[in-house]
Amino acid sequence: MDLMKIGKFIAEQRKAKNLTQSELGQKLGVSDRAVSKWERGLCLPDASLMISLRDILDISLNELLTGEKLSMENNFEFSEKNLVELAKNGEWAGKMLLLAEKVILALIIAIVLGAGLFSERFAQSNLEKGLAIGAAVLLALAASVFCVFIEGKTGYYECSCCGKKYRPKMKSVFFAQHFGTIRYMKCPECGKKSWQKKVLK
Repeated sequence: MDLMKIGKFIAEQRKAKNLTQSELGQKLGVSDRAVSKWERGLCLPDASLMISLRDILDISLNELLTGEKLSMENNFEFSEKNLVELAKNGEWAGKMLLLAEKVILALIIAIVLGAGLFSERFAQSNLEKGLAIGAAVLLALAASVFCVFIEGKTGYYECSCCGKKYRPKMKSVFFAQHFGTIRYMKCPECGKKSWQKKVLK
């Protein structure tokens, strides 16, 4: 997808409707800075906003994602192409989020080890030792919850019994036994508990 082309198209259609960036943002519930980022080709509008943006600008989703007005003959061809592009972008974003989770977990381990080393070598009182360890534990807990949230919202889990792909509730993800991104959970389709792997497609 050509973000610059899409951004220029959004700007053209907004101006054709006699809307400022601020007015368009108000209609969508976002800031004028968000609209400016779209129009400069820095990012796409969030998927949850695309339907509303389509309606406000009086264009089709295909035209929005292609960055140009389409004839009826080209509509189906670009529809398939845009769906493939969105799927690829979603998979890439999922991989980046899971990579970020691993980096955060590595930082947690480094911080906890650093706090232990500090309390052993440099802390002069029990209070300093307790504060260093306590702060590290609290930070580790907060980061762990954030990592689980990332993992739960990225991609799907695939049941090893029936093959169903689904997004479990955060409570299930958080309390499940796990080994990396493989978790022992109950499938909502077949009702069986099994080790379920993370898939992005």
